[in-house]
Amino acid sequence: MLDTLRALIADSLPDVPPMDTPAAPGDIRIAACALLLEMAYADGRMTPDERSTIVGSLTRHFGVDARGAEELMQLAEEQLGETTDATSYTGQLVAEYDQDQRIVLAEMLREVASADGWLDAHEELLLEKFEQWLKVDRASLKGQVRDAEPS
Repeated sequence: MLDTLRALIADSLPDVPPMDTPAAPGDIRIAACALLLEMAYADGRMTPDERSTIVGSLTRHFGVDARGAEELMQLAEEQLGETTDATSYTGQLVAEYDQDQRIVLAEMLREVASADGWLDAHEELLLEKFEQWLKVDRASLKGQVRDAEPS
């Protein structure tokens, strides 16, 4: 069910450039990737599992191949080095993404946070902040995740 929702959302993203379009400053994909990287580094380092999860999420949701995902990550890393204010990214994402797209992004953030096998208190707090800044209702997010799990 969740994959169907993701496919519908991906199909409804007219602003997402095709795979062969290089990312440019202000590209919404860079903003989303920056949040994913922030989540991966929340506990001080990015594990190989977290990196792999980010690359997988970018290829599934943003229409890029592995090379394109690495390019997005590099551009997002550069932007993260220039700013310490994640709210600038969330502001852009709230302005350009609808509620369903922000829910998918929040789920992507949770996947990254738990990719190393556990979710520490700092990661949980950062997830709560990102969900709040993205204006994602945590109750509806948990309901979506619960619906996606096999019975």
